[in-house]
Amino acid sequence: MPAAGGRIEDILRRLTLEEKIGLCYGSFEAGGVPRLGIQPIKMLDGRQGIRPIDKTTRTTSLPCTLSLSCTWDTEAAAAFSGLLAEELLALGQNVLLAPCMNLARSPLGGRNFENLGEDPFLAGSMAAAYIQGVQRLGIGGCACILVANDYEARRHFTSSNMDGRTLREMHLLPFEMSITDGHVWVMMAANSLLNGTHIAANRRLVQEIVKDRLGFDGVMLTDWRAAYDTVPTALAGTDMTTGFCSYVFGDGRLLAAVRSGTVPESLVDEKARRILLLYRRAGVLDPHNRPKGALDTPPHRALARRLAAEGMVLLKNDRRVLPLDAAKLRSVLVTGPAAETVPFGSGSGAVRPPFKITPLEGLRSALGDRVKTASGDGLLDAARSAGIVLFFARDDQHGEGKDLTSFDLPGGQARTIGELAAANPNTVVVLLTGEAISLEPWADKVPAILAAWYAGQSTGDAIADVLTGKVNPGGKLSCTFGKRLDDYACHALGLWPPRLILDKDPGNPGKTREDRKAIYAYAADYKEGVFMGYRWFDAKNIEPRFPFGHGLSYTTFSYSGLKLERSGLALGLECTVRNTGGRDGTEVVQVYVEPPKSSVPRPPRELKGFAKVNLRVGESTRVRIALRPSALAFYDERSGKWRADAGQYRILVGASSRDIRLQAHLNLPTAQSFARF
Repeated sequence: MPAAGGRIEDILRRLTLEEKIGLCYGSFEAGGVPRLGIQPIKMLDGRQGIRPIDKTTRTTSLPCTLSLSCTWDTEAAAAFSGLLAEELLALGQNVLLAPCMNLARSPLGGRNFENLGEDPFLAGSMAAAYIQGVQRLGIGGCACILVANDYEARRHFTSSNMDGRTLREMHLLPFEMSITDGHVWVMMAANSLLNGTHIAANRRLVQEIVKDRLGFDGVMLTDWRAAYDTVPTALAGTDMTTGFCSYVFGDGRLLAAVRSGTVPESLVDEKARRILLLYRRAGVLDPHNRPKGALDTPPHRALARRLAAEGMVLLKNDRRVLPLDAAKLRSVLVTGPAAETVPFGSGSGAVRPPFKITPLEGLRSALGDRVKTASGDGLLDAARSAGIVLFFARDDQHGEGKDLTSFDLPGGQARTIGELAAANPNTVVVLLTGEAISLEPWADKVPAILAAWYAGQSTGDAIADVLTGKVNPGGKLSCTFGKRLDDYACHALGLWPPRLILDKDPGNPGKTREDRKAIYAYAADYKEGVFMGYRWFDAKNIEPRFPFGHGLSYTTFSYSGLKLERSGLALGLECTVRNTGGRDGTEVVQVYVEPPKSSVPRPPRELKGFAKVNLRVGESTRVRIALRPSALAFYDERSGKWRADAGQYRILVGASSRDIRLQAHLNLPTAQSFARF
């Protein structure tokens, strides 16, 4: 660990062993040294809005993190987290327990809405910008939830089993980027296991890889039930036990382990040093020098609305049904189970906002009394007479601890959409979901589909902004929409849900020391390896309903003039993007690498760079994207390095993973290796 500075070393020398250990456990408030006037450190959940402990405080509800990832905009990520940091400052907090960066392995994953999509490079890039945005205001970011915490229902007993290449190229990569690019101050160990060992006690992962190899100099704390036994947890490199497992380092247990010689005091010193460094970084040592922050300000409300619209993805728009032409509309029928609600995720993703604007309210505000509603027996008659029908679909409730059980829209929504489309050819479907979901068999029957996600407190206003053209949609999918559940690798291979390896389910994971045991009961085998998400679809030639990176606009863009440059290990490209349509808009330029025949199986193409540009009508710009030296590489388990085989690579530039506009070839005459991604 790098030197922490004289001030921290001075404090450390003044602490008793008991005081050092007192820094190492707690809950949403932890540690502190009353004798020296050092207050406890305070932290809160805040995946898409701060979740205070009390039930009365209201905080800004942003769109879900999945929606944020669909902006493909690192500046938006920094603005998103900066808002959260301002509200945490107003609440006197020090650490934001976010962002989450587990990959969307299955569309049934209960916390997909809290995460950043299926691609590790996109997730890592957005997470690093998010972390920088929150930490520049003196609030600690926390990389959550280490690692491959993809299955919620029995997460406390489920082991994610994978080889080293799958770990490093896919599931650990966003966490690596949060360290190397985001310089994150805190990381959270998941409740689940990796390769048979609970993560908080997994020395190979926590100490040897994350701390020693990747250079993480911050604090590794546990999720609320992630630790069980004192000595393995301490020796693994975990620094703080929190929540229901705070007793693992508390209750005199770590103190007894030190006094018995099973845990060296020097290891406690290292944990205390890291924690004190966090105290310094996050303003605990200098509370009077911190900014004041603010809650629910007009700028916060405006940003929440803007980000919600920016993350929406126009999946389909035949016949240019959208945007709605207010001058020509005679009536708009608004219906569907999400028309008069604002869906939010549950658990750690829950928020209590100051207000909630439903889709119906937002559209009435934008279009006035032309907006009508109908349900029941009169629905189809109302649809036949309407100028346009807007159906607002939603998924089942899910979140922390609860996965989805079906890929389909619940409650007969698919049937209703089909009936509405037959009654009115101008039926538009708006999806208020927290994940990719089946659009079958109705997707071909409607002219337009908008993925609005969980859009936060301004859901209705943001949807109205996009549907009426006040905002030109610019979002791109961060997850693939398949046609069938078996299109996804883990379902095609029979790997979801995880398999029970004991005679019976262990039952409730427990909250007290007496009823908690470290149990490995379910095996989640990652046999798909690096072929997850669009990589699997491409490798198996599966046609998705909508591919990774897809998203339409009310304008059009042309690409030209690709130029590829290589200077030593530095790779870069340039191309010209022009707005060729009739509206101002944004475009995301995506760069994929197609490898030559390799010494290991590799996906047909992988995302390695992207840039978002905003162009007025007729405007063009030269887009420059720098690629990492490792952009051509895979993780070589034998050497423990990133390796690029010799051969000819294709550099693909396009508007989605399957809409490639430009390409160039790059010849690598000799193999190369890199220590870092």
